[in-house]
Amino acid sequence: MLQDMKKKFINDVDPDSNSLSVIDGQGVTLKEIGEKINTGSLFVKKRLVVIENIFKNKKTKIFSELVDYLKKFSAGEDNIIIFIDEEASGKNKVLKVDAKKLFTFLNKQKYVQEFPLLSNIQLLSFIKKELSSYQKEMGASAAASLINLANGDLWIIASELKKLAFYSSAKIITEADVKELCVGAVNEDIFALTDALSAKNRTLALRLLEEQYAAGLSDEYLIAMLIRQFKILLQIRTGLDNNLSQPEMTSQLKLHPYVIKKGLFQAKNFTTENLKNYLNQLIRLDFSNKNGLSQIKTELILLISTL
Repeated sequence: MLQDMKKKFINDVDPDSNSLSVIDGQGVTLKEIGEKINTGSLFVKKRLVVIENIFKNKKTKIFSELVDYLKKFSAGEDNIIIFIDEEASGKNKVLKVDAKKLFTFLNKQKYVQEFPLLSNIQLLSFIKKELSSYQKEMGASAAASLINLANGDLWIIASELKKLAFYSSAKIITEADVKELCVGAVNEDIFALTDALSAKNRTLALRLLEEQYAAGLSDEYLIAMLIRQFKILLQIRTGLDNNLSQPEMTSQLKLHPYVIKKGLFQAKNFTTENLKNYLNQLIRLDFSNKNGLSQIKTELILLISTL
């Protein structure tokens, strides 16, 4: 849904994405938020500011500051501010006083929606419904393998189902199809690519990127996987900066232990600022690509060449 809102904003309001900002709330200050809200294109009145995971911010004064700021702030027709948190609804009962005040304030706003993680049964139902639109079916074991490989990520599951539906000429997609084509192998390739980026090995990174395209991955899929991976690395890097252990990260980030283990090795080779820079560049590329303004492969090659 968030991607749809961003896309609509770009298509209807701001084709150049100059008035769209995505803020990592884990370390942001009120000053930085205010600058993003009050800075935009001269040619576009409206601004869209997305603030992610504000409740993971360790600077507790940000919560009371935001409540006061937002109470005085009139969004009107010119600004759209979206707060998105991976676990906010379930965390309300354990939030500290100031954070709970912000949560309560946001929860009373007109447009609030919860997107709980789907259970395996719900994911199986989603897979069945999604495949029916392609006149395809999938057995329980194949669906379970896909859910496991995608770590329950609904966007990845939907993308993989589309790929599987067009790949297989048979009506029923098998577990062998899933294991051959799906995200598990791709994740390893993405790990290898981010390994090369963290080591600043331009030659290897460029070769791995070329291999991704040779394997038939689309611009959209590749950029989405890179964005996802750098978001994970930023979360892990933040965990390292806060002296969290591997088990604590696994619990708090709700990621598979294998993903945490691989990510720890890579995150140690990045600074927080490095990761934010890469992530912001990838997000801008994604926005531009959706609006037909960029050649993703060329831009990725240029990005890697600046290592």
